[in-house]
Order: sequence, then C-alpha cells, then structure tokens
Amino acid sequence: MATTEKNHYANGIAPADEKEQWGTRAISHESGEEQAIKGEPTQLLGHDIDAGLDPAEVKRITRKIDFRLIPMLIAMYSISLIDRTNLAVARTANENQFDKDLGTGKPNGMEYNIVTLVFFVPYIVFELPSQFGLKKFGARLWLGSAVTLWGFVMLGMGFVKNWQSLAALRAILGFFESALFPGAAFLISCWYPRRELAVRNVIFYITSAVAGSFAKLLGFGFSQANGTAGLAGWQWMFIIYGIITVIIGAAALIWLVDIPTKAVFLTEEEREIVQLRLERDRADSIPDSLTWAKVGKYALDPLPWLFALSFMSVTTSAYALSFFLPRLLTNMGFNNVESMVLGTPAYFWAIVPGFVCGRIADRIPGTRGAAVLFNSACIIAGTAMYSRLPMGMKAARMAGIFIACGGGNANVPLIISWQAVSIRSQSKRAFCSALTIAFGGIGGILGSTLFFNKEAKIGYPTGVYTIIGLNSMAFVFAIILILWFRWKNSRADRGLMIIEGVEGFRLQW
Repeated sequence: MATTEKNHYANGIAPADEKEQWGTRAISHESGEEQAIKGEPTQLLGHDIDAGLDPAEVKRITRKIDFRLIPMLIAMYSISLIDRTNLAVARTANENQFDKDLGTGKPNGMEYNIVTLVFFVPYIVFELPSQFGLKKFGARLWLGSAVTLWGFVMLGMGFVKNWQSLAALRAILGFFESALFPGAAFLISCWYPRRELAVRNVIFYITSAVAGSFAKLLGFGFSQANGTAGLAGWQWMFIIYGIITVIIGAAALIWLVDIPTKAVFLTEEEREIVQLRLERDRADSIPDSLTWAKVGKYALDPLPWLFALSFMSVTTSAYALSFFLPRLLTNMGFNNVESMVLGTPAYFWAIVPGFVCGRIADRIPGTRGAAVLFNSACIIAGTAMYSRLPMGMKAARMAGIFIACGGGNANVPLIISWQAVSIRSQSKRAFCSALTIAFGGIGGILGSTLFFNKEAKIGYPTGVYTIIGLNSMAFVFAIILILWFRWKNSRADRGLMIIEGVEGFRLQW
C-alpha cells in the first residue's frame, strides 16, 4: 500500500470513495452524548475492519496490547479468585484447625456458609457504582487501588479470633473486589474488535482460574507453617496471600493501562489504528459518559438481563466447585492432601474447552450461542455424574468433576464476550458488564449457601439440583438469544430496523 494511503487510514481518514459509507461521532461537552460530525469518517460498519491497513502492523500492535494488558489483568484476577475462595483450603488444612479456632465446624451450623455469603452482598451492590469510579478515575488508579486495599484486608484476616470478625472482613473484601471483574471485562472490550474478544476473555479468565486452583496447593503449603510464631496454618495462609495481593496491586498502579484514548504506551499513530478498527467494527471507540439516565434506559432493554441470568447460572456451578470441591473429594473417600491435589487438574482441563470454544466463537460466524449451549450441557451432565453416581464409581465421578469444571469455567468468559459483542457504546458496555457480573455474585451466593453440611452424606441434593435447574435455564436462554438475534439481523438486512442505533451493526449469534 502506498505510504500516503496508509497514513490516511492511520489517521482515521478513508479514501474519498469510502467517505459516503462512514459516519462519525464525537462527545458533546455539554451533554456528554455522542454526536455526528460531518465529513470526518471514523466508522465503516459491515466492511473489513483491517481494509487498507498493513496486516503486519496490525498484528504487531495487537501483540503489544496483549502483552501490556492481559498479563496484568490475569495477575489481578488470579489473586482475586484466590482471596475470595481460599476459605476452602483454610478450612481443610491442618485437620480442620480453622473450624476449631473460629467456631465454624458445628454439624448443622451455617457459620461457614455465612462467612462465604457475606462477601457477595457488597460485591453485588457496588458492581454498578464501581463503574462510575472507573470512568472518573481511570482503570489504572481505580483497579490498582482496589487490589492494594483488599490486600490489607487479607492481612487482617490472618489475625481474627472468631468467625464474626472474619465475616466482617469478608464483607469489606467484597466491597473492594466489586471493582475488578466488571472493570476488567469492560477494559478488555474497549481494546479489541468483536472477532478477537472471546479468546482474550477465555485467556484472561481461565488462566486466572487455573492459577487460583493451583494456589490451593500453594495455600496448603503455606498452612504447613502451623504453629510458627504462635499462629495457626490458616492464619499464615491469609497473611502470605495478603502480602502477595498488596504487591500485585502496587504493580497494577504502575503497569496497568487505561482505555485506548489514554494509552501512553502506544504512539499516536498506533492509537489511531486501534480506534479505527474499533470504529469500523462497532462504532464506539469514542468514550461516552455513564449517567443514571442512561442506566435507566439500558435497564429497560431485556437483552442485558438474559445475559445476566445466564451468567448467574454458570457462576453458581463455578463457585460451588471452588468452595466445596475439597469437601466433595473428601466425601468420595480421598484424604485432605489428596483432595487438594486432585482438584487442580480439573481446572487445567478447563483450558481445553475454553480455548477451543473461544477460538471457534471468534472465527466461525453463528457459533457463539452453540458454544454456550455445549458448555451448559457439560455442566448439567458433569454435575449429575459427580453427585448422583454410586460412591464406588470414583473414576466416573471424577470424570464428572472434570466435565462440570470445564463447562463452567469455559462458559464464564464465553457469556461475558457474547454479551460484549452484542451491544455498542462504552457507557452501555460498562452498565452491562456491571449487571452481568453482579448477577454472577448472586450465583456466588447460591453456590456458597446451597451445599449444606447436613446433606454431605447424601450428595448435597439441594445444591446439585439447583445447579442443574439453573443451567437448564441458561441452555434455554441461549436458544432464545440465537433465534432472537437471527430474527433481528434478518429484519435489519431488509431495512426494517437499525440495531443498536447504527446502520450496518449486526448481532453475532
């Protein structure tokens, strides 16, 4: 391509014959709304987003973004998953010293369930308000500070004397953690075109989940310091993980990047190429403010609620395994150490269905819903296998854990990415990310409370049947979304409607 033509594209300017097909938007300083500007093309929906760009240059910039954005988010979310779910390790290690010290081991008691539950109340309540803070202060400062502060909360957990104090700190932990997952999901969606989102979300989430699972073994190792300096093993686990969290938060304050328009690690030309690709893909590279009026408008759209309920269903399964997998394995006849070791391979297996489904969803049109359907079926079948098969069928029950764990951990990023590619405008994306992940917190409440101690010997039927029922609902919702999206695209193709307010935008089913 000629240098002059390349510079036209790098600066967001199309050749003359394309200008009639593009539109442009900017933000009104008075209203904060997107407004059209004549004669300055910034979007080319329905066309190749890389037309006129050097493929090698696009690939280099994408890899540059990958290296700077994804590893830091993985580190942050890994420690987030570890810090919210390491109660299972603390409770199982050192011959249940945790229960003895804090009073959570009563046969029919709900103390442990309460300790796990209270995390999710502020986590859900502050999901949406956290997005206002993210937009105001920027991702680096907002998310980095949140991680650092909850690291100090983790340190405090190492010195509690009863379950009530631990529950209070868990609530504070939920408050700070409410900023991270919706913020990270929003940030990823701001950087990549729709055809690149599923794989990035899968890498971000499943790598974090694997690290979180492996950390159970590491946490068990930390707990072997039992008695050192007069502290129990579970206390050392909280203290060491608290220190690690503070270090990661401090690193995020230095290294984490913000949205493309604020990216100082890219040159001006590189930023323009990133924004041009996003404009051509979905016409929302320009930030628009999130207001309560917009929140009310977006809340009337049924689409975010279908994704949110589907996400709640899958997270119920994922959290249940995070919190109770060591106990499930113990009930299957494995000892404490074996329960820690045998739970980790299932999370490594989750990389396979997650990456394969993510790759297919990004590369092959019409497969996003099919991927969600497949993994929902895996959750249902796997849950039935590990819970309902006879106790003597250990291998088959273990296979069920692998199938359920793979389906659950694959569907989390697949639903997040499907939601992100089905909407446009940064404010709506911020709202939908917060809503979806807030309902994921409701799934966390269900996953942490429906597995009752008194039902351990009969296979936790309440929790198991709830997981199967909810993921059956998610399966039906995926079918509804596929049919709905195909119907809307058909109407848009015939000129009977405009999807998401922009001509040329099509839903990916």
